Amino acid sequence: MKNKPEVRSQLSVISYQFKKLFTVFCLLFAHAAFALEAPSSASSQPMSTPKIGVILPLSGKYAAFGEQALKGVLLAAGVFETKGQDNIQTGNVEVVVKDTRDDPALSAKIVEELALSENVVGIIGPLLSVTAMSAAGKAQELKTPIITLSQKEGLTNTGDYVFRNFLLPSEQAKAVAGYAINKLNYKKFAILYPSSPYGIELANLFKEEVKKNKGEIAAEEQYKEGQTYFGKEITKLFKIKETEKKEGRRKIKIFETTVTADALYMPDYFDTIGLIAPHLAYYNIKDVKLLGSNGWNSPKLIELAGKYVEGAVFADGFFADSRREAALRFVNNFKSLYNAEPGIIEAQAYDAVRMMMEAIAKGNTGKEDIRASLANLKDFPGATGNIAFDSNREAVKNLFMLEVKNGKIVEVKD
Repeated sequence: MKNKPEVRSQLSVISYQFKKLFTVFCLLFAHAAFALEAPSSASSQPMSTPKIGVILPLSGKYAAFGEQALKGVLLAAGVFETKGQDNIQTGNVEVVVKDTRDDPALSAKIVEELALSENVVGIIGPLLSVTAMSAAGKAQELKTPIITLSQKEGLTNTGDYVFRNFLLPSEQAKAVAGYAINKLNYKKFAILYPSSPYGIELANLFKEEVKKNKGEIAAEEQYKEGQTYFGKEITKLFKIKETEKKEGRRKIKIFETTVTADALYMPDYFDTIGLIAPHLAYYNIKDVKLLGSNGWNSPKLIELAGKYVEGAVFADGFFADSRREAALRFVNNFKSLYNAEPGIIEAQAYDAVRMMMEAIAKGNTGKEDIRASLANLKDFPGATGNIAFDSNREAVKNLFMLEVKNGKIVEVKD
């Protein structure tokens, strides 16, 4: 999150005027073609419909992620004829989209502008951890409900107006451990994880969940982030004994594991798993279920690891090939509009907007009413699962349990 881009002295208001047929074109050039300089009082006309603010990094080094989220936002809101230069009118709701780049101070200033000048009833965003706290803090100060899309630790502790719709590490660790123990009846686990923050956090959370479910951690081993050879770590993890025997003139190495485990949990990304999985086969690690994290969820996992990950199970917050009704509807509509397959960023932004719109549709037009409606949300049918906010205003969902089956990633059937 270093090397902040230069921010102009005046706020840039990202204005989107387009028709449905030109949505994709506009999104591709949003940060360049529709950026206008505007004074701080961007909207002085009386508000005829409720407004939702959207704050995303639409320029700078993280613009690609912001544009992904924006696609989900616009799909959720509906794309109709626009009204006014700075707003997208979507039936009974207008969406005001603004660019935060990756600047915390700018993000807080934009939240203030949205809350006071634009009179939005709620805000969606931001995405980046570096801007999340400043935006959430200002929203709380101004008592404006905000559904953040960031993984920043402790974000919702900012206050009761701050919500989050994001796949939390604790939720996926809980889902994988719970599935392995309660569905597969496994009790003993080994853990092999990288020295990255992602790997360390998930490994620790997985251990906690295993212990809560009365399981046992038989062994664990860490490897350096970025390494490509894992023989040493695998040998230590399973306490492998190596012997040799002769077959004719050849000497054959025989590997025997002395640590037994029902499953091996490896919280890393698909490219590293593509290197580790063949190592496991070489060292005769078999009859051990492979368990993973959302970083496994890529078709490239199969390309890299092939048969070595057959039967592996992992969790993610979204699965584009799901047959769940809400997810299927979202994917079909997204493909129809953008001619592309959505990912988790688009899906989480889509759900956040729809939850805010549902609160408005119930007749809530005041900020406190919107906040209360979100806090009491239960079983909302989202693209990322049925959603409810817990007491800490974190989105709780039924995650997608995925399995490698016959060389494809599929959703596990209940």
